[in-house]
Amino acid sequence: MKNFLYELKLSYTRTGDYKKYDPLRSSKDVFQVLSQIFDTDLMEAREEFVILYLNRANVVIGYYKAFQGGVSSVVADTKLILSMGLKSLASGIILAHNHPSGRIQPSDQDIRFTQKVKEACKHVDIELLDHLIVTADNGFYSFADNGRV
Repeated sequence: MKNFLYELKLSYTRTGDYKKYDPLRSSKDVFQVLSQIFDTDLMEAREEFVILYLNRANVVIGYYKAFQGGVSSVVADTKLILSMGLKSLASGIILAHNHPSGRIQPSDQDIRFTQKVKEACKHVDIELLDHLIVTADNGFYSFADNGRV
């Protein structure tokens, strides 16, 4: 029996001209971008997890609607979050998820996951810039604004 080695190839396809967008300077800027991505009709029905990938100038390269969950939770995978960051040559990432309950305060699980991603990011030279919890009616919570990233 012969052993076969398979060469892996990485491809990079940009689907738009991200350079025409302004850099993100605050959590309010991030929330405005996320408001265009999250489906407001579904925000109270299920949790979704979105990641923004940014270049060195804090301009969004793109986003990844990575995970969908149920009414009370969503499971997010650090490997998938970082793999997309590496593929897109991102310098920074911003995590975001919604709370269908409308509660903007982070849970213990949200806090632990944010720290886990922050530690993982350090090993691949990608900076975790923020983690936002967004709601349909109650605005947002920024981990960065509250000294948690």
